[in-house]
Amino acid sequence: MAAESSADLSLVPDSRKRRIEESEPDPSSSYEFTNINKLSDLLLFEILFRLPCRWALQCKSISKRWLSLISHPYFIRRYIHHRHSDSQQQPFTLLLQYVHNSEKTILVLPSHNSEFFTDSTNVGLDFLNFLPLKARKNDPFCVEVEASFNDLLLVRHEVKFCEYFICNPFTKQWLTLPPRTTSFVMVGFVCKPYCLDKEQGCVTNVHYRYKVVRIHSPAETNTTQLRMEIFSSETGEWRDSVVSSPRGLSPFKVESLHAGVVACNGMLHWVNTDEENKFIKGFVVFDTFNYAERCHYLDPPIDISPKHFAVSIGEFQGRLRIFQGGHGRNDAYNSYNFSVWELEDYSDAGTWCMKHKVHFKDMVSEHSEIVQIIKIMGEYELPPPVLFLAFDPIDDEIVFLQFRHHVVLCNMRTGVLKMAGELLRDRGKILSEVSGFLWSVPTKYAFLLGQPSWPTPVPPLPLKFDECPSNC
Repeated sequence: MAAESSADLSLVPDSRKRRIEESEPDPSSSYEFTNINKLSDLLLFEILFRLPCRWALQCKSISKRWLSLISHPYFIRRYIHHRHSDSQQQPFTLLLQYVHNSEKTILVLPSHNSEFFTDSTNVGLDFLNFLPLKARKNDPFCVEVEASFNDLLLVRHEVKFCEYFICNPFTKQWLTLPPRTTSFVMVGFVCKPYCLDKEQGCVTNVHYRYKVVRIHSPAETNTTQLRMEIFSSETGEWRDSVVSSPRGLSPFKVESLHAGVVACNGMLHWVNTDEENKFIKGFVVFDTFNYAERCHYLDPPIDISPKHFAVSIGEFQGRLRIFQGGHGRNDAYNSYNFSVWELEDYSDAGTWCMKHKVHFKDMVSEHSEIVQIIKIMGEYELPPPVLFLAFDPIDDEIVFLQFRHHVVLCNMRTGVLKMAGELLRDRGKILSEVSGFLWSVPTKYAFLLGQPSWPTPVPPLPLKFDECPSNC
């Protein structure tokens, strides 16, 4: 309409000309057009409450006034409460980190109601381009996502020394932790609220304290002492610590490294194997906020298969879970299954309850390629090419699995497999029908990125630090 000047109206049909003239405001009419900047703060609040979170954040750049309004604690509280009243499930995104053609790649798998990621796609580290990262050529491991909590990520950057960033990829807020020297460690990231407000049953304001823990591999078998480096947001510093264990611990093996460190209930958990990496001995628990000098220990479930690996740990709505793939008394395809246990009680070395047991022969899918894989595995009596990735954070019965180069959603009650995404095939290779994994994504590289009603802020550290690491 704006492109049609008054000089061109002679070329416009009479019927459309009438509509154009009728749509133009009459200066002599009584209608008033109000500039949005003249609206009161309360009226602007009512408008902004109804915007999707991503749009509300973008509105901060309109003016200083809008930035002040949207950043105000009152607006954030009311926005969260308004979204809570909608009774919508919290969106999330599953990030799978792997190497493709010697480059770091991340498969993004958003939930159906995600606002920030809308499509399943393979991306590089471009969504972290707001961080001061310097990737080295032919070294895809110098930058890695190490852990996640809610909508925060812990990112490791290793060049001359080891540097960690805590960031929110939605708001692009970030901070840098004091650097450390490179070591053979497993890393945990745990957050815990120290202040929260509730309004009509809805948490409308929460502030977190957090710790990053670098756990050094035990130097000897059956050691009861663990060396750790612990960063605290309350001090802004790293602290070297020696933590005792009630059981003998083994040096980190493949099973422990692939399972990674899982944060649940404000505590860190990881797998302890025997010295030769042949069976699961138990699970180590470290409560860095309350018992920073001593670990707790959980025995495996009594009905777990200790000599059959493919053991992973994960979290579902504040409850620790174990996933184990295996087979029955023989290696026949029909006996292959996976089981899931849930921790009911931390006391007395743990009490577990089996939640699900799923047989691969009972799995079904509408996706033709998955059906073909299941059929061929059965014909050749091959072990099913399935790896655990993560538990769905919303649905108790859903688990994410890697099914060769596919990522699938498995309903553990019905055995139905649904396609979620696809990993890139290395240099365009097509997988052989009976081949095993060409590559896999260890559980430690699967991250659930939440999308709360309002983004989690990244508060500044209380103390500044020098550029050179203190332990160099």
